[in-house]
Amino acid sequence: MEPVEVIDQEGGITAVKVHQLVKSLSGDILSDSEVWHVYTIANGLIERMELKEMDLKDSDPTSDSTPSTLFSRR
Repeated sequence: MEPVEVIDQEGGITAVKVHQLVKSLSGDILSDSEVWHVYTIANGLIERMELKEMDLKDSDPTSDSTPSTLFSRR
């Protein structure tokens, strides 16, 4: 994972666009994409972290859109 862009916003919100390369244990590429990590910081600590799959040109990464399905239960 490599940070590509960082946007500080009001209310302790920081959005970080990252290039994310996910591989299987055998080395096969499962995903090669850019996603947003949206952090809410309170009292100097990370209070919340969300994953968003979108581009800032299309939408605000801090909006209440559906978070990434990477960690959803199946």
